[in-house]
Amino acid sequence: MRKTMKKIATVIASVSMVAAMGVSAFAANWETYQFAGNPNLIGEPDPSKNTVGWVTTREEQFLKPVDGQTDLYTYTGNYVHSADFDTLDDATKALYRQFKILGDGDFEGWSHQLCLGTPDVAWADNQSQFQISDALQEGEFKVYVDVSKGFVAIIQNQKNIDMLVRFHSRDEDSANFVATTKAAIMADGYDAGAVYLDDAAYLEFINKCVGLESSAAPAEQPETTAAAPTTAAAPTTAAANTATAASSNQNAPKTGDAMPVALLTVVAAAGIVAVAAKKKEA
Repeated sequence: MRKTMKKIATVIASVSMVAAMGVSAFAANWETYQFAGNPNLIGEPDPSKNTVGWVTTREEQFLKPVDGQTDLYTYTGNYVHSADFDTLDDATKALYRQFKILGDGDFEGWSHQLCLGTPDVAWADNQSQFQISDALQEGEFKVYVDVSKGFVAIIQNQKNIDMLVRFHSRDEDSANFVATTKAAIMADGYDAGAVYLDDAAYLEFINKCVGLESSAAPAEQPETTAAAPTTAAAPTTAAANTATAASSNQNAPKTGDAMPVALLTVVAAAGIVAVAAKKKEA
C-alpha cells in the first residue's frame, strides 16, 4: 500500500511540475536509483553481455546516497576495453561509453529515466542517454547524480570528464548526441520551454563533485627535496561542439514518453483511489 500511495502522489506532483516548472526544488521520489549502461562501464569486457550493464535490477549497479549531502547519489564504475577495442571505429567506441540513470528501476523497469536538468519527480520513459567522452580512461570512475535537479557528472582522477547527451531517446526523437548545455539541446530541435537545464547551476554542481572527490582522495606526500604538489586542476566545462554518434542501445524500451493530455483526469482518479485507500487502512 505504501508503494501505491507513493506512486499516486508522484502522478499528482508530476502534473503540478509540468504546469509550473518555476518551482525550484522537489523532494526525491524514488526509493532506489540505478546506473544502466554498456557492460564495458561495469567492468565487463564483453559489450554484448546481457546480465550486466543495460539492466535495471542488478544491485551492484544501484547508486548510493552521499553522506552529508541532500539528494546526491553516487555510483563507482570500472571502465574496461573490449578485446577488439583497437579495431573499432570511433562511433562504436562511443556507443560503449553510453549510459542512463533510472529511478526505481528494480520495481518499475525503464519507466523513470533521468531527464537532464529535470527533477526526478518528472522523470519518464525514453529520456536522456549520456555518452562519456573519449577522455575516459580504463579504470575506476565516479558517477554523481543530484536527483532533485537532474544533474549528472563523471569524475575520474579528481577531474570532470565531459559528456554528450541525447536529450530524449524515443525513436522519433533526434539521435544526435550534443553538448550538455541548454543552447546545444535547443539547437537539436527542442523548445526552450521543454529544456529546464540551468547551465550555471550545472557547472556549479560539477565543481562541487570535483571538490568532493578531491577531499575524499588520500593526500599525496611531498618529496623531501621538492615542494608539495599543487591542488587538483579545475574541472573542464561541457564540450562546446556537437557530435552525432550511434543510436541508443537496442535493449532500451521504445515506448513514448509524452504525458497524455488526459492526465488531469488521471490525477482526479488518483485522488479518489487515495481516499479509498486511506479508508481501507483505517
